Amino acid sequence: MAIDKIKKVVFIIPSETYEKFLIELKNSACVEIIEQQIQKPLNEFLSVSYEQIKNLSSKIETAIAILQKYYKNETFVSATEIIFDNISSEIKEIETICEKIEQINKNINDLSSKINIIQSKLQTLSFFYGLDINFSLLTKCNTLSSFFIKAEAHIFEKLKKELKNFSFVYYWIHKKLKNELYVFLLIEKENETKFLNLVKKLEITLINILELLTTDSIETEIEKLSCELKNLYSFKEEETEKLINVAKENFEKIYTMYLKCLELLDFFNAQQNICSTQYTKIIYCWLPQKFYKKILSLLKKFPDVKTLFFEPEPNENTPTVLTNKPLTEPYEFITTLYGLPKQTEVDPTSFLAPFFTIFFALCLSDMFYGVLMLISYLLLRKKIKKTSLYYNLIVLFKYLGITSIIIGIFLGSVLGFSIIENFKILQKIVLLDPLNKPVDMLKFTFLLGLIQITFGLGISVVKNIKNKDILSAIDSLSWAVFIITFSPVVYKLFFPMDVPQNVVNIASKVAFWLFLFIVLFQSRNIKPIFLKPINFFVKAYNTIGYYADILSYSRILALALASTAIAQTINIFVTKLFHAQLLGIKYIEPVLAPIVFVFGHIFNFLISCLGGFVHSARLQYLEFFSKFFVSGGRPIKIFQPVRR
Repeated sequence: MAIDKIKKVVFIIPSETYEKFLIELKNSACVEIIEQQIQKPLNEFLSVSYEQIKNLSSKIETAIAILQKYYKNETFVSATEIIFDNISSEIKEIETICEKIEQINKNINDLSSKINIIQSKLQTLSFFYGLDINFSLLTKCNTLSSFFIKAEAHIFEKLKKELKNFSFVYYWIHKKLKNELYVFLLIEKENETKFLNLVKKLEITLINILELLTTDSIETEIEKLSCELKNLYSFKEEETEKLINVAKENFEKIYTMYLKCLELLDFFNAQQNICSTQYTKIIYCWLPQKFYKKILSLLKKFPDVKTLFFEPEPNENTPTVLTNKPLTEPYEFITTLYGLPKQTEVDPTSFLAPFFTIFFALCLSDMFYGVLMLISYLLLRKKIKKTSLYYNLIVLFKYLGITSIIIGIFLGSVLGFSIIENFKILQKIVLLDPLNKPVDMLKFTFLLGLIQITFGLGISVVKNIKNKDILSAIDSLSWAVFIITFSPVVYKLFFPMDVPQNVVNIASKVAFWLFLFIVLFQSRNIKPIFLKPINFFVKAYNTIGYYADILSYSRILALALASTAIAQTINIFVTKLFHAQLLGIKYIEPVLAPIVFVFGHIFNFLISCLGGFVHSARLQYLEFFSKFFVSGGRPIKIFQPVRR
């Protein structure tokens, strides 16, 4: 329930052990290297240059992209530590493999291009397949010009009308596909230009069959091209098989080298922030307190490395590291969505955890939906890595699911069915009913709002006392007491019959004097003095703001109502389907009923989860955090092995 302390660490490393130490420091994954204002140029690391590694990583990315088109690799676990033994020979080996992959891929692409060209020729020739013409004679004819065209039927009718003006025309409609005609025409050579202009005007497609032919007939040409196509497919299969074999033998090796390239690039970037002398390297780092023992065990391996520990200066850009107990650690996801606190501020994670969980469960308002949350957790927990940003969210499903089951029992709802109607014994257990008794739940949500807001002010009081800001602590405490004292008066405005008049009278008097104290005490820094009365209106506005925050908690009732009402609507709809009362289709509607029931409730579960998460988080961010939380912290950039 705290922000981890951060130390500044300075490592002074002899040049001969520098590279080994930097690799071990990266494997330990416990520090952030502090960026220096003047950065060094990128030099060599482990006798390899930055450009060499940059080019190799680009080649490997290309090779992996190629291999993944043809080969579905099995998932393998990459090493937890990086080892750079024989890195130069590994680089040469991988470069050779990548070049081989690129060459095979080039061969496949060339073959694919040839296949596409032949397929295009075959498709065009197939439109005139069976046309019994000696094409070699057509080219020798001096008086007639031949054309092969494709035209829509109504366009061809227009063409025929125009062709009536020609002295000689012969045409043969060889094939009709849907509304398209494939036609062979003969016209006199002197009318060739006129015909071409006509074709252009009517937007008719000319097909140059003669260019596609290397033989005397279409049938012979198709047979020849089909044979070529078969051979090309065979060559392509051989090349693809080669590529798959290369992938099977080398994919893991290539991918491991890719990770090493990423690591080396990270080392190069780190070197920009490492100071050097003739015999030593100096690294400045931020070290979270929780990794202190880890760094000490690392230093035992390098006795010649000198280490200095400092407290950070107040104006330094220190990272924020949250440290919470396992029970509340998943709620760090909620905090980080809003923003990290500053290093000297309060971590709100443990404080928001119970409120967020209860609010979400009330919004869901169904016991079985809680079970679905648990099922979601069980299905997803093994698919999300612990290092993932979303792992905490998945673990959160477990706590939200358990709480939703418990609160669902107290709300008496299971998939929209009331457990009171079916189990009379459980009447005493059901405390709230958002659909049938919404006013009771509205009162409960106001109570939750009052508790959380005063609790937030209480945190502010403790924080200010720790910071020795007693006046600010009194400010927060006076508001907390005023809100509690004045609550019966506000409560009576909404529920006149629930609050005795004598309680309202006492609360009004005490709240009045408290309010005067707040106005006078919080006017201490206002100058000139004649502006101090204006503070009365400012504080009156603040009072409205606090109670508006409490009223904002009524959104919990709205979401609970929506979830329950939609669930019951689905049940009514399914009942009518089951009895064939909607369309009167006896055999189809009963079959649809269970499908609608399952998918309807899954849909309601998903939108209820989304609404519950968003609005519960909103109550934390706007109503709760505004009372004490100061954001502005930055996450730590751990120097650690790169994994993709």
